[in-house]
Amino acid sequence: MNPDGVHLDSLAVHAGRQPKARDPLSPPIVQTAVHVYESLDDYDLVASGEIEGHYYGRNSNETTAHLESAVAALEGAAAALATSSGMSALLVSILALCPRPAPLLVPLDVYGTTLGLLRQDLAPLGYEARIVDPADLAGLERQLDGAGLLICETITNPLCRVPDLPAIAELARRAGVPLLVDNTFATPILCRPLEHGATAVVHSATKYLGGHSDLVAGVVAGAEPFVGQARGRSIRFGTTLGPFEAWLALRGLRTLGLRVRRQSANADILARALPSLPGVTAVHRPSGEVVSRLLPDGAGGMLAFDLDGGRPAVQRLLDRLQLVHFAASLGGVETTVSHPELTSHRGLTPAEREQLGISAGTVRVSTGIEAPEDIVADFTRALAS
Repeated sequence: MNPDGVHLDSLAVHAGRQPKARDPLSPPIVQTAVHVYESLDDYDLVASGEIEGHYYGRNSNETTAHLESAVAALEGAAAALATSSGMSALLVSILALCPRPAPLLVPLDVYGTTLGLLRQDLAPLGYEARIVDPADLAGLERQLDGAGLLICETITNPLCRVPDLPAIAELARRAGVPLLVDNTFATPILCRPLEHGATAVVHSATKYLGGHSDLVAGVVAGAEPFVGQARGRSIRFGTTLGPFEAWLALRGLRTLGLRVRRQSANADILARALPSLPGVTAVHRPSGEVVSRLLPDGAGGMLAFDLDGGRPAVQRLLDRLQLVHFAASLGGVETTVSHPELTSHRGLTPAEREQLGISAGTVRVSTGIEAPEDIVADFTRALAS
């Protein structure tokens, strides 16, 4: 339940828009690039931000603004910005929070493309990607000195580790370093990082917020000055979100509470079943005191497991799965598996993957909303000797 007394499940359905009499119940798609004006003064007032309105699709759109308001409400943020992908949301957030080159602190087990962005694109501009261990609070505190930004994830990809977000946020606050949290895996249904001290939150809305594997989008949420700075960059970079994708995300958002709770429960059931199946040597699922404190309503729909036999064993699994499919994404209504070595973390060196515990036999699972018995049965059949 949020501070206004409305359950988040209800907020996901209604946030961002209150239909008036004779309005369509379903949010409309305002599919336009430009708006018509007859008065120069009126256009000037809208373009300068003195009054609300829309004039050019790269700057704003009614459908996209509805999505932004809805996500801001769900995250408990003053404002939000929708972008063309999770990575573009991350980029404009980094540059808004740390506009000049400085060390960027990031865990090694952050999403692989996030690390690639820091190393391949921002490092040549003078930024330094500095690897930190969020579990080592004393070491993290030392590395915060002189840093420009700290980036972490609520639940890490793919091994589902959960950092102590309130403790990390307090260290960052004392050091005067902004904290940017990728909340894609948890969603605001399970965790609202701003309430734990984060400066800003970013999502790949492609995943759980959209929830149907049919759009690519990102969202940034935080204080109004920060979101305004991120928005300016998004407008100039051309990374704003189109109205149709925004409408798809809004449609998915309405069932977010139902989907996330079912997916989280299914992941728990599958995680309990996997250790007894042939070839499974380890199961990675959030657990422990930090998890129960930070994620009291569920640990999300993600897990990973290690198979004895490496890549051939993973291919055998894929060949035998019937209900579950291999797909290099997550968060949809259907259960999928991925192979981090080849997909999300292929940009890391073999030594870095080994350091993280990602092997050729590591399989990441995104549980969907199917009957849990069918999910377990598919893995049981596929892993049978």
